[in-house]
Amino acid sequence: MFRRNSNILLEIAETVLLAALIFFGTRLLVQNFLVEGPSMSPNLADSEFLLVNKLSYLTEDPQRGDVIVFRSPRSPDEDLVKRVIGLPNDEVEIRAGQVLVNGHLIDESSYFSGPIGRDTPARRVPEDSYFVMGDNRLQSRDSRDIGTVPRASIVGQVWLVYWPPGKFGFLPEAAPALVPVPQRAPDLLPAGSAGR
Repeated sequence: MFRRNSNILLEIAETVLLAALIFFGTRLLVQNFLVEGPSMSPNLADSEFLLVNKLSYLTEDPQRGDVIVFRSPRSPDEDLVKRVIGLPNDEVEIRAGQVLVNGHLIDESSYFSGPIGRDTPARRVPEDSYFVMGDNRLQSRDSRDIGTVPRASIVGQVWLVYWPPGKFGFLPEAAPALVPVPQRAPDLLPAGSAGR
């Protein structure tokens, strides 16, 4: 009788230990997050649940266009989700409704089509930091307000929307190109340039 009970207790202990290892091992690889607010609309909506790949930046750097989750530089207890616009040492400026990176327009047509809102003077992204913006530029608290995001604050790259079921799917990759400023747009010439 005692032997049977000890075997059952041992099996229960093994099952609990295995479940704990799976749970904590999975938490090292991916983590779920809830989108709160409209700042990434229409690509990510309020109350959607995401899976974030926490290993994505162990071997490579975040790229322009990546959607990331990070701890807010102003409130480390708050996690935010935004898109990477400027990389370390980039100069980012918002002028006349366009985002310029290193004096070039950024082509965001694959994920953004709305108005940007206010202009922002050119600023250099510090080493090992990133300039991020929400896809809903009129309702996003991002690097224009909270400053750049240190790499150490990045939790991971958004990988998958898993709730609601109708939105289930992987987040499409976006690699926005930098394109020269059109010659006929003097209001978009890089700062310090003279128009013709």
